[in-house]
Amino acid sequence: MSWGSIYQRSINNEERPMSDFLGPYGQATVILMKAHFESELPKLKDLKKILQIPDGRYYKSGGRNYSSLHSLERLLNNLSEIRGEEYDWKRYSSSDYLITVAQVHSNLFMTLKHSAQIVDGFNLTDACMVELEQLMNSYRSICSMKRDVENIWETLEANSEKAINFQISDTTILEPDIAKLKRILQGYGDAEYLKATSELQAWYETYRWKVGTPKSNSSSDEPQDEAESV
Repeated sequence: MSWGSIYQRSINNEERPMSDFLGPYGQATVILMKAHFESELPKLKDLKKILQIPDGRYYKSGGRNYSSLHSLERLLNNLSEIRGEEYDWKRYSSSDYLITVAQVHSNLFMTLKHSAQIVDGFNLTDACMVELEQLMNSYRSICSMKRDVENIWETLEANSEKAINFQISDTTILEPDIAKLKRILQGYGDAEYLKATSELQAWYETYRWKVGTPKSNSSSDEPQDEAESV
């Protein structure tokens, strides 16, 4: 059965089970693409030759598996945020994605010829997608906790002004020892933030698309040649 016959376009945007996203075997290579028009996407027949894949199929990123695609795009944005880059959601948003057999590597020809259309790619399994969601939840949680503390000083100052207006006499509200509190809370959440960011980066390095020359794309269980970073 060909990959195209397994995956058929949906007429609605209803999210399917995660196993449907990666196919009946729960593993696949997914390449995020960006194009204004479908004609700008690499031709499938060319990709079969370049990547040495038996089959593959394009889907719209906003279609039935939007949630899974959005998780990958959010990962890329989170990693950009961790690197301290200016937020730009368009940079990692995809219009389409190619899905094909598991453990397909990129190559230099693919990178050079189609880099303008490629956002990023991943070799995925159902299990690693579950892990990704857990890691991103942890990252969002610790970021939220740290922001709460970073904003507490403005809250204390605002409360002090309110206390004056309401003629409150409690000195802990009127004159909170902000300097002392800052010393106490110095480094708040830093260790957990480092853990969360390191785990996200490690996930990406494990499952991201890499340049390599696999011996066979027929099974992810077969040994693959060592891959290099793009």
